[in-house]
Amino acid sequence: MIQPPMSPPARFRGPIPMAVPMAVLMALSLAAAGQAADLSFATPDGLFRIEPESRDRTDLLPGGDRSYDTLAWSTDGQRLAVVQNYGDVYRVDPGAEVPELVFSSTCQRPPTIDLVWQTDGDTLVISERCPAPIAGAAGQQTLWLSSAPGELARFELLPEALESAIFLAPDGRRIAYVANQHIFVVDLGGGRPRRLTQTPGIYGAAGSPLAWSPDGTRLAFYDGSYPFQRLNVVAADGSDRRLLTPAADFQIYRSRLLWSPDGRYIAFYRPHNPPFSNQEVVALVNVNTGETQALTRPGFYDALSWAPNSQQLVMAVGAQAGRQALFRLDLVDQAFTALTTEPLQNLLNSQWAPDATWIAFTATPPNAAPDTQVLHCVRPDGTQLTPLTGTDEYVYPFVWIPAPLATGTQGLSGP
Repeated sequence: MIQPPMSPPARFRGPIPMAVPMAVLMALSLAAAGQAADLSFATPDGLFRIEPESRDRTDLLPGGDRSYDTLAWSTDGQRLAVVQNYGDVYRVDPGAEVPELVFSSTCQRPPTIDLVWQTDGDTLVISERCPAPIAGAAGQQTLWLSSAPGELARFELLPEALESAIFLAPDGRRIAYVANQHIFVVDLGGGRPRRLTQTPGIYGAAGSPLAWSPDGTRLAFYDGSYPFQRLNVVAADGSDRRLLTPAADFQIYRSRLLWSPDGRYIAFYRPHNPPFSNQEVVALVNVNTGETQALTRPGFYDALSWAPNSQQLVMAVGAQAGRQALFRLDLVDQAFTALTTEPLQNLLNSQWAPDATWIAFTATPPNAAPDTQVLHCVRPDGTQLTPLTGTDEYVYPFVWIPAPLATGTQGLSGP
């Protein structure tokens, strides 16, 4: 029997509205959206779109000898960008019959490429990070903008010596990075980089992120020498910097930060009794008050994701790493709901549908081959757990399609 990760000892204190029954939330979301959102996902056989309830599948792009590493939809659901074979970026615009190659990496080793569409136009922002060709050398980072098919321009205002990755704002119009022991923000439309920090510091230790708030008004970041890093937040104009975890011995090993959609809270994985244990707890900090609370008992956690209404969290829970079950935690009534019926392997990612009617995740079923990743969907109340793909398919990556495309627009097509 799957056991929940124990409700917190005290009720969560924060300005969260009164809980609404999950069935009501789902009904309201369906009525507003017209129909449930669709998923897009890739396998070695191609790129597909699927409707979770009917499992109707549509080909978006062919596969063959291609592998897909990243999928990025524009906010209106009309444009798609993909990374294929690690270093090639294609975009598909409305009316296009075939994807167009807009960028091809020249890195000596497979790069890390992030894609973001600007929200008020059709510009695709491409962030490329080349690994160092030899151990100990510095990697190279570049930024490119594709404003239309066939157009590509390099962004020239990056410093030569970056001390962090490039972090794209949610609207795709600004970036943040660390250079010369300071955090900077620069507008991709032009202008000088703006320094946010007043004193030099270690702001990107061990790959620590600069995490943009959903509305792009603030940045969360860790400051300090790994693993003694403390969580901070600062406004995107450099004002109102605050230390959220003031304990001098505060440690972090997995530095992922997840803002709630309403920007009030940050969820993160906090080590339990370091360095004597490799277990963690899921913790939550109120960005406005600095109040921090552990939401779970110690264990092994993954696949953390927020509900669109910022009142629930989904997490993979297990007594051992790599063998976990999926739970939903309601922050108002502190109740855990089991979403899977048995422990699964490689449960590393979960995503809520934009209309909150489904939760999607990939995992390796029990007794399946280790190289199997099956895409699943489940209702937030734990019903209708459904595998959407077979054990003979390996799904990676997957992402929900924004609502405009999911409510009637025809899917993209390829040759």
